[in-house]
Amino acid sequence: MRFLGALLVFVFHVFSLNREIWGVFFNDTTFQFIFKLTNHGHIGVSLFFVLSGFLITYLFLQELKSSGKINLIHFLFRRILRIWPLYFLVSIFGFFLFPQLPYGITTVHEFWRFALFLSNFDEIYVGLNDKINFLTTTWSISVEEQFYYAWVIVMGIIRFKKNRDFAWFFIALIIASIVFRAFHTSNDRVLYYHTLALISDLAIGGLIAIWAFSGKAKAIINRFSRIQLLLVYGFGLAIILLENKLKAPLWIIFQRLFHGLFFAFILLEQVYSVHSFWKADRIIGFEKSGRLTYGFYLYHTIVIYYCAQLFDSSGWTSHIGHFLSYVVVVFGLTYSVSWLSFHYFERPILNLKNKFR
Repeated sequence: MRFLGALLVFVFHVFSLNREIWGVFFNDTTFQFIFKLTNHGHIGVSLFFVLSGFLITYLFLQELKSSGKINLIHFLFRRILRIWPLYFLVSIFGFFLFPQLPYGITTVHEFWRFALFLSNFDEIYVGLNDKINFLTTTWSISVEEQFYYAWVIVMGIIRFKKNRDFAWFFIALIIASIVFRAFHTSNDRVLYYHTLALISDLAIGGLIAIWAFSGKAKAIINRFSRIQLLLVYGFGLAIILLENKLKAPLWIIFQRLFHGLFFAFILLEQVYSVHSFWKADRIIGFEKSGRLTYGFYLYHTIVIYYCAQLFDSSGWTSHIGHFLSYVVVVFGLTYSVSWLSFHYFERPILNLKNKFR
């Protein structure tokens, strides 16, 4: 499921970033039609958040059941080993090495915010003035890190003993997120990047983890027939495709909640349903590609930037064949870089996680 989320974001970015290089071709009816369809790919980040909230909470519940407590120090070290190396590799490249390279640009972002995992707030403050798209990509990683640290602080203060304790915490986060969005309906950047505007996704993931851990989710999901599953998918996708026309303040407030609940349903359906009409892990290459997702997500905008410069300087931007070649090259290079990164940079570091089990 993680790789599906990464692909949604990839498709969105490959059409939207550097689109000015395609000139007149960008205004072509076919291109515009495809662009409008892919313009919703950014919601793949919501899928990331829901999945992260689900996985972390489920692991917490397992640890609590097996040992009677949660080792927060070990949890933090496992998160550091997974998140920090690649995050700081991309950040340091963007701030210090990229400006010295051909086609390089000096960023207006502030490194100290990135170092503190506050890049989502940096994007709110100065993002509109920055041209380095691959630094922007780190914003969602910062949101997840803030969630993890908040989790640890709360559990360090309040010793959760029952699933109900976790549930009330997540419900409080969802309510706080809705209230926050209600006070910022006119600020698109705050609604898109601010942690409180997004935290409901992670909280929903946590709630369904509790539900799944209790065994109730499996029983309920399996009551859905294939036709009913298709209807839920169809309704959810229709709302997402038409949501740009829904500008009412009430929709803006609850938009994120809808996305989170829809992806929560998809996640549970994929894991538990015996009536599924599709399974993501049965798509060729998806299961093995899941472990490459983190690198794929952070590297893809760097590859897009350099490929756009190459195609533009070579004059390969005049018709559909050039664009399709561009998409294939960007995907192939991103996947290759992600594979190399995982096997020769990330995995040796990830092996250290065994010391903190």
